[in-house]
Amino acid sequence: MTHQHPPQAPKRAPFALRLALAVWIVAEAAAFFGLAYLVGFFYTFLIFAGTTALGVALVGHVGRKSFRAARDYLNSGGDPSREPPNGYALAGAFCLIIPGFVTDLVGLLLLFPPTRFIFRGLGRWIAARTPVMRFGGGDVIDGEVIAERDAADPRFADDPRFPEDEPRRYDNGPRSIDQGP
Repeated sequence: MTHQHPPQAPKRAPFALRLALAVWIVAEAAAFFGLAYLVGFFYTFLIFAGTTALGVALVGHVGRKSFRAARDYLNSGGDPSREPPNGYALAGAFCLIIPGFVTDLVGLLLLFPPTRFIFRGLGRWIAARTPVMRFGGGDVIDGEVIAERDAADPRFADDPRFPEDEPRRYDNGPRSIDQGP
């Protein structure tokens, strides 16, 4: 007879996270119904759809601008562990896409440079608790790529470009990151 254990329940999120999510949902519902009471459901829905469309448009524009600024910052030797240029504006554009008027307010505050200072402390607090990831930084070994070929491979059989005693070499050199328009 086999002994089976009952399945374990999934771990719950921390209480602070569950409380913050509940407060956010209640605040969003209160803002939606409050605005619907003031201006009507149709206009509330139009505002709702308008902020989402604005967020979609801004993600494209701010995203391209942010990507170019981050690329230029990193290519000039900037430290990737510091906050990225235009990161707050991109987060604000994403907040406009997320349904809800409280989230839209946060998104608008993130979009405008004079009000971003409100979130800088939060951004630094999150960055301080995020584990550091290092890419590269090890020893660089110069070399060249030599294609391994099997003598039985029909693609190389009787090909005058690939004599048996000389390996095939790829001399394309290093590739650079596309600089874009």
